[in-house]
Amino acid sequence: MPEQRELFDYWRSKSVDGGYPTRADIQPAELRRMLPSLSLLDVVEGEPERLRVRLAGTRLRDYLGVEITNRYLDEFDLGDQTDYWDAAYREVIRVGRPTQGVISLAPWKQPGVFQFWLRLPLADGEGRIAMVLGHDAFLHSEKAHALAGKANLRIA
Repeated sequence: MPEQRELFDYWRSKSVDGGYPTRADIQPAELRRMLPSLSLLDVVEGEPERLRVRLAGTRLRDYLGVEITNRYLDEFDLGDQTDYWDAAYREVIRVGRPTQGVISLAPWKQPGVFQFWLRLPLADGEGRIAMVLGHDAFLHSEKAHALAGKANLRIA
C-alpha cells in the first residue's frame, strides 16, 4: 500500500543512530492525511504483555464497527485469528521488527473485506519498545486479492 510505504519511510526517517523512533518523534501534523488510518498502542508490561489502544483512527471504527480506543486488544474475540495477531505483535514488541500483512475482517462480521496492516515499533527514552504505531487500509475482496498478488503477500 502506498500510504504504508510512506509511513514506513517516515518512521525510518525519525530513527536516530539505528534506534527506534519515540512517540515524541512522530508528529501528527506531518501525517495529517493518514490520521484516520493510524493507531497507537501502548505496550503494558506483564507476562505476557498487553496492548492497550491509546488512539484509533476513525477508519478503524468505521470498519470494525466498534470504538477500540482505550481498550485492550485481548478484550476482543478474534476467533482463529488470535494466534495470527499474537505472533504479529510479538514480532514487533519482542524482536523489534516492523511487520505487515493482510487478513480478513471475518471476526468483525465483514468477511468480504480485507485489512492490509502495518505495525511499527516505537521506543521509550531507554530504547525499550513501549508503543506500536499502526496503519490499516481496508479493501473489498476483489481489489484485495489483486493487490495482494501484486505485492506478493499471502492473505491470511
